[in-house]
Amino acid sequence: MPKNTITDAPVDDEKDGGSFATMPKDISHVTFYFDLTPDDLEDDEFSFVKVETPDAVNDDLDTWYEDALAEILARNPELADGELVGAAIKFGSGKSGSGGEFYYDLDGDSTDFDFAPTGGLVQAREYAGYGGGAEYQYGDLF
Repeated sequence: MPKNTITDAPVDDEKDGGSFATMPKDISHVTFYFDLTPDDLEDDEFSFVKVETPDAVNDDLDTWYEDALAEILARNPELADGELVGAAIKFGSGKSGSGGEFYYDLDGDSTDFDFAPTGGLVQAREYAGYGGGAEYQYGDLF
């Protein structure tokens, strides 16, 4: 049986006021991108917060990211001076080829995909090269 690899970012058919498209498969994790120097017009210092999610989490990040953000900022007060600019959403399975990871700006438009301000998706092992990061389980935040 051939793999059904997802190469195009999911997008919503119509604008719904949110920034993130509803994923076609269960979200496995979300990485929030915080610009630590939002006023300097340079995209070189970021912090990242990765949230591992259970299968039961709503597959439209717009429904829960604000609650997650409030808890993330409570646990990481140093991010208060930064700006949440977007998130990378990983869904489905990479092993079976039925998943993917795509970045979306926090721009109020879920009908398009965006490019990560870092030039590419950032993995946890790379956080230190940008300014740092943290990882949480969804249940730790809610």
